[in-house]
Amino acid sequence: MQFEIEAVKRLKAWKKDKPQGPLHIDLEPTAGCNLKCLFCWTRVKEKVESCRYERTLTNKRLLELVEEAAELKVKEWEIAGGWEPLIKPKVISKVMLLIKKNDMFGSITTNGTLFTKRMIKKMVEAEWDRILFSVEGPNARIHDYLTQTPGSFEKVIKNIKLFKQYKEILGKDKPKYSIHAVLTNKNYDKLEEMIKMGKELGCEGVNFEPLIVWSKETRKLSLNEKQKRELDKYVKNALELAKKLGIYTNVKNLKQKELVLKKDMRRMLKRKAKCDGRSISSAPCFSPWLNMEIRVSGRVTYCRLCNDETGCDNVLDKSLKEIWFDEYFERARKHFMYGKLPEFCKYCASGVIVEMDRLRKGLLTPFFGWKHG
Repeated sequence: MQFEIEAVKRLKAWKKDKPQGPLHIDLEPTAGCNLKCLFCWTRVKEKVESCRYERTLTNKRLLELVEEAAELKVKEWEIAGGWEPLIKPKVISKVMLLIKKNDMFGSITTNGTLFTKRMIKKMVEAEWDRILFSVEGPNARIHDYLTQTPGSFEKVIKNIKLFKQYKEILGKDKPKYSIHAVLTNKNYDKLEEMIKMGKELGCEGVNFEPLIVWSKETRKLSLNEKQKRELDKYVKNALELAKKLGIYTNVKNLKQKELVLKKDMRRMLKRKAKCDGRSISSAPCFSPWLNMEIRVSGRVTYCRLCNDETGCDNVLDKSLKEIWFDEYFERARKHFMYGKLPEFCKYCASGVIVEMDRLRKGLLTPFFGWKHG
């Protein structure tokens, strides 16, 4: 809620022609992974080939970016991208510690298999804020099949338990951590088991994201018609269990069939937006006003799904401030106000769509976040 209030505050300032710095940075620091997940976009050869860059972010530049972001009053970092950030453990550890030194919120999305005991202890001592662990099933049979990596389930569960252990030993409340899974025909009927496992591991939440069909191989993991009908029952039971156990889950989003089927999410983004170009509130998505996505190539866009980097500036050539107020972002803001969404928006995540609805409501509410007394 804290970041939602800050996001609405900045959007309202933009609406009054008072430009603001980015609130959130998504950082893609690496271009590799130690797993081979069946549902991942990296299973598409053409997409991987397009990521063979001539230049990549240096360790020195990664650390400089954190300092520049602090000067721009960035509040939140998400270290992720489409790869596994911890394949470069030393520099990523330094980046994470520097983010906390500059009093910014830090989150990392990881498959959780590459943490070491030493690194886990450091992250607990530094009170790193949030870790999103990718766990695709409640057991090794399902998880290891979907990741195509035997032993990966055992490793991630072991490391989650170590985080829980060190938090207890050191008397720390952070990092908060949760489990995230891609909904497939291998785990759609295991929602309750996932929530129960999350509770036992000390997770603050268990979340599910609809499958994006990147290829014929991915399509084999889609729910068939019978499974789609059954899903409502599993969602209902999962919600009841989560409430009983006192653990958060976004599983209610799966009740919205359009979000589960994941056909073209641009229609879902636009359904509550005017798209008339009159003001920022008419935009179906607010990412160009709030978010920077820094790629391992150094190129900067406003969304992690962006697959067209035409016109993007590069942090290997310019500062974050120069890029944020330059032509690429300004053009995107103008297009979004008219509802001109790029092709890649059809793959938008359900959680993002729900978040944009909340931000729009806040933007149109005069005293959003204000509490009497």
